[in-house]
Amino acid sequence: MASLWHERNVVTLGKDLVSDTTSETLSAVADGAGYDSTTFLVKLGDVDAAAVLTFAVKENTASSTSSPSPTAVTLDRITSSVSGVITSGNVVLTESSGNLDDKIILITVKHSGQSKRYVFLSITATVESYEVDFIGIIQSDARVEPVTQSSDVVASASLAK
Repeated sequence: MASLWHERNVVTLGKDLVSDTTSETLSAVADGAGYDSTTFLVKLGDVDAAAVLTFAVKENTASSTSSPSPTAVTLDRITSSVSGVITSGNVVLTESSGNLDDKIILITVKHSGQSKRYVFLSITATVESYEVDFIGIIQSDARVEPVTQSSDVVASASLAK
């Protein structure tokens, strides 16, 4: 019998509401041990006109966003319905006529492409400010099942027919 989605994947709240900022926004750190990939699901709020957002995935040997110094994970593919590009291994999106307001960004990192165990997401902006409604972290394809969901998940339901 095939396992259910929530038996193979763990969901964690990576960051809650960040309102109107130009500062760097960091997600929680995800421990990649035991999973084949990590996906960051970013729900943006209001993004001011002409804001240029950079989404950088960083990795570390410790469960920390600062110590020891994290290094960048080089992203190599992008699919975007807006004018998104990969610049220096990061996803870069520019706000134009509301194209980023209340939209979702998905960034997946295969652990085989990492050299370190822990990953997190950094979002920065130039020119104007932005809001983040939330960042979700989905760790996929557990090597051992069933997984235990994070304490952020209070209910999980399925139809197992």
